[in-house]
Amino acid sequence: MSDARYSLRAWTSADEAVCGQWRNQAGLPPAAPAPDEQALVLCDVDGRPQACARLRPYLGLDRPRYSFHIGRAVHAAAELGLNHCQDTLLLGNDHTGEAELVDLAHAPDCPQPQQALSALLEALLKPWLADPANRERQLVVELAGWRRADGRSPFWDGLGRFFYPADASPQRARWGEAWPAHLAALMPRQTLYLSFLAEPARQALGRAPECAGPALQALASQGFAYSRHVRIDDGGPIWALQASTRQA
Repeated sequence: MSDARYSLRAWTSADEAVCGQWRNQAGLPPAAPAPDEQALVLCDVDGRPQACARLRPYLGLDRPRYSFHIGRAVHAAAELGLNHCQDTLLLGNDHTGEAELVDLAHAPDCPQPQQALSALLEALLKPWLADPANRERQLVVELAGWRRADGRSPFWDGLGRFFYPADASPQRARWGEAWPAHLAALMPRQTLYLSFLAEPARQALGRAPECAGPALQALASQGFAYSRHVRIDDGGPIWALQASTRQA
């Protein structure tokens, strides 16, 4: 990291309060620490935390983790000269057993947030990529979905509220990481056509809030890209480490 001295150290229980505030500001759910995960905090020269990240080796083994996969359905009639593609949503557990980055966040006053997060990611990825057992596995990270100025999610308003009509915010705060599993029990298992959703919901799908810019830049610099999976409540994007990076 240029022009500034930073240090990396292991996450401690004392970091939970500070990093929890950053997590909330980024719209991420509460994440319970796991004993087998790697967790790092980046500090400035005075020892003040500036960014945090954790790598969880497996997700979805104790509780199903749901996401929407954005697919495509083709309707064709050769004799009529018609070929029509429809983007679709399908509820599933595609990332069960994969590794996951959680609590990727930085201090609001961090002078170089993208560089700080990149340094954290590089430190977490190096031992993970060195393990041959991880060559065929994915490493994913969920990002919060885009919201309007009033805090409401267009994707939720266009889909989720029809299956859970009450305010989702208290339940998200109450259940944290378990909330998507509870919500998924109410959601349809059938393929959904995106053309059935209102335009604001479609536009918000896979879109992260502006405050996630440094995280997206840091993820891209380390070989992550959008995976065509989204969170089921607010449509936030799920990024994954690309195969070319894992094989490097």
